[in-house]
Amino acid sequence: MRILFHYTHKQTLGHTTRTHALVKSLCRHKAQVLLLQGGLPQPFVRFPKECKILDIPEPFDDRRSFQWHQPPVSAVKRAQFILKTAADFCPDVFITEFFPFGRMPYIPELLPVLRFLRKKNTRIIASIGYPLIIDLKRLSNTKFAALHQALFAFYETFLIHTPGDLETTYIQNSIQSPILAQSYALFMKKLKKKIIYTGYVFPEKMMTKGTKISIKNKKNPTIIISRGGGSVYPKLITKAIEAQRLLDNNCKTIIACGPATTPKEMALFKACLKQKDRPRVVLTDHINNLDDVLKTCSVSVSLCGYNTSVQLMRFGTPSVIVPYKNNLSSASTNDQIARSKLLVEHFSSICLDHQNLTAKSLALAIKEQLRSPRPQPAPEKWFNGAEACTRYVMGR
Repeated sequence: MRILFHYTHKQTLGHTTRTHALVKSLCRHKAQVLLLQGGLPQPFVRFPKECKILDIPEPFDDRRSFQWHQPPVSAVKRAQFILKTAADFCPDVFITEFFPFGRMPYIPELLPVLRFLRKKNTRIIASIGYPLIIDLKRLSNTKFAALHQALFAFYETFLIHTPGDLETTYIQNSIQSPILAQSYALFMKKLKKKIIYTGYVFPEKMMTKGTKISIKNKKNPTIIISRGGGSVYPKLITKAIEAQRLLDNNCKTIIACGPATTPKEMALFKACLKQKDRPRVVLTDHINNLDDVLKTCSVSVSLCGYNTSVQLMRFGTPSVIVPYKNNLSSASTNDQIARSKLLVEHFSSICLDHQNLTAKSLALAIKEQLRSPRPQPAPEKWFNGAEACTRYVMGR
């Protein structure tokens, strides 16, 4: 089976990690996968050797567009590249990652290939990590709503990578406007026949280089601080450096700033470390065995992105979460706000607001989690997303 897969990442890890796990599962089942990568290359990611990767020319998405959307550059050139690739490859299945639930700036480059492949009777499927409709507010505009509906009509199925409608419920409940919450509920209801909930896609090992961490002395507490890809919230790192001074001297703190951390940011973080901090603090851009560390650490401090949250749920790791809030976006909510409520209610996480975050509040939350019993891990059946997705794509 020939599968053409389109994704981008904005220099974060969530979309890359899910795509990597899905591609790896498809390759294990002998699919021939051609991956169209729409953002800046991430050289620290190792995809399966059986998967061919093509970088779409002139990427316009980077860490800046994590907070606001940059307009496409050379959309015509990118569209022609994708269209030619599709024509040459002749896929049985075309998969887009997160689009059309989000990534609307990609319409100019994806619309021609969607039309072309529809005429070829190619199966068109969306891989959706979480059921967040980014442009929910714009659906009140009749022209945009018509375009939105036309895009969704191209798709055979929307594979949503959550256990049932668990996150759908939390997203709807986190929308503060009753009108928009109702609009979201109606939209999801209309899509119901096309939606398959696969379960969470659990991250597979994909990092090259980076720092490998081994927690040898399990008697002394180990705190892991991570900010995902490293596109936002540098304050989390600086406050974590200060907070570890308020913990017991036996505590070891591992800080993963994220692979998108700029040299200037890393220089700032290193400058925040005092000489007395160095014996008990490890500061790195990324950890290549983060899953092992999250499984064995005493407390995790992180944003509330998909991948880290899924690992926290599976391992039952005590956690302090600082969900990302985009003050520049007009979106009515986001997946991290919704997911943070899930983690607080079902996995005893402590949620802190980034704007009001202090070293003291962070240290107090870590101490509270160190005193508390570990939460019960989520059921194993929650994490079969990659296999369920592969079965659907290849088994029909």
